[in-house]
Amino acid sequence: MSKEEDILQEKTLHKEEMNPTISCNALVGITISQTINIEGHIKKKKVIVLIDSGSTHNFIHCKIAKELNCFLYPAPECQVMVANGGTKNFFGRCHNIKLSMGEYVLNSPMLSILMGGTDVVLGVKWLQYLGTIAFNFQELFMKFCAEGKEVELRGITGKSGKIISSNSMTKHLKKEQRGVIAQLCFLEVPASKSSISPDIQKALDNHS
Repeated sequence: MSKEEDILQEKTLHKEEMNPTISCNALVGITISQTINIEGHIKKKKVIVLIDSGSTHNFIHCKIAKELNCFLYPAPECQVMVANGGTKNFFGRCHNIKLSMGEYVLNSPMLSILMGGTDVVLGVKWLQYLGTIAFNFQELFMKFCAEGKEVELRGITGKSGKIISSNSMTKHLKKEQRGVIAQLCFLEVPASKSSISPDIQKALDNHS
């Protein structure tokens, strides 16, 4: 590769790094049906890795990066876009993180950001690099080929969520004094058919 190509590639890389996006689920550590959590290791430290197609780049929790003494290249005035339209500052860029997941080893740059519930997020840039991938979200595993060998990564199961009322949540906060992650979903309930006769309903509509 020529020097001009190196410079062009570096400029393109910086341009891409200016617009990274992280999903809301990855940011707060919520696992949904189309994500997989995998146990990995960085410098012999166990980490939880979230495979997330809703995030563009690879991210590492800022506390993990600091604990492992990962060198951070400063990124002044750079922000990560959150999938809900907001923005969040990131602490810097680690140029080469060695992440082991089973026998598979990934050396990748990662953006350091404050997250909840997960240590590392692997996004679309890594998934695109792998090429053809087979996912099984029911049995929680993924398969792909790397260096001519088939790789299978098995997911880990987390605690299932529990639906509680707002009153129960208030009591829990008063008792435990801990934060709670709430996931709100929109439910559309079909209207039931009215048992009122059409003539009476028409009269009611005229006077409403």
